[in-house]
Amino acid sequence: MVNLIELSEQNWMDFARLSVDESQKNYLASNIGILARGYVYRDSRAKVIGIAVDENPIGLAMVRDMNDEPACYELQQFMIDKNYQGEGYGFEALNLILEGLKKERKYDCVEVCVKMEDVQAIHVYEKAGFVDTGYIDDDVPDSYNLVYRFENNNEKPGTGSIRIICVEDVAEKKLISRTILEALPDWFGIPEAREQYIKESADQPFFAAYDSEKPIGFLCLKETGKETVELCVMGVLKDYHRKGVGMKLFERAKEMAKRQGYSFMQVKTVQMGRYEDYDATNHFYLSLGFKEFEVFPNLWDEWNPCQVYVMAL
Repeated sequence: MVNLIELSEQNWMDFARLSVDESQKNYLASNIGILARGYVYRDSRAKVIGIAVDENPIGLAMVRDMNDEPACYELQQFMIDKNYQGEGYGFEALNLILEGLKKERKYDCVEVCVKMEDVQAIHVYEKAGFVDTGYIDDDVPDSYNLVYRFENNNEKPGTGSIRIICVEDVAEKKLISRTILEALPDWFGIPEAREQYIKESADQPFFAAYDSEKPIGFLCLKETGKETVELCVMGVLKDYHRKGVGMKLFERAKEMAKRQGYSFMQVKTVQMGRYEDYDATNHFYLSLGFKEFEVFPNLWDEWNPCQVYVMAL
């Protein structure tokens, strides 16, 4: 069982000996460095937290106050020893830290700066509910600034509780895409086409929307040219339509496409005026900023003329 431990004269050396894998050492300070930062930032209420499993030290974290606007808690360091990674301990420890800060509630959010290359850490943060602020610090242009906002107790499920995660695991992608697409037969009722979407999504950039721990939607991108990426499949459960979920998924995907240097994004759907459900889809894409490019009458079949929309990134 994961628990958080207060460091003392008796145990600090046990935590100082922990270390990450060699490939991860560029992403954060050494454990001695983390302990030193706790002292240096003592005027900002810096606290170094020991992470343990059944009293056995496995990691360290450091949290401090950031009083400059926007004021927040800063999770400045967070590590799990290389021998204990991949077991879910980091996710459990992160949630315990967030719960403790939420109870204190001096600020309404927690921020963390994480290297863009540290995919493993980003996945853990996003799974816990952190989202990209979109801000890039000129001093660390190779890092994302993520934020976790404490929920307002008056928020209704399906509004402020929704979070977007970039999913890397192939099995998880397949499970999410199958769950969502099979629940949307009006749009994905042809079994062969649906299975193809599920198969292709496993190898593509994939974003999932969660309400608490429940997947409620996803979006998948596919490169179609040196300068162009396609929004190749997207689905949101019907109960969450018109609640901004699709918009959140799209904004996250668009942000990644721009960072990766694409100039254009395209999307295909059935031409306006054919079916009521697809007309709603057309209006949604137009609301995102897509522009009509061309209709291909027989790309799919004569009953489903293909409308191509494009936008500049």
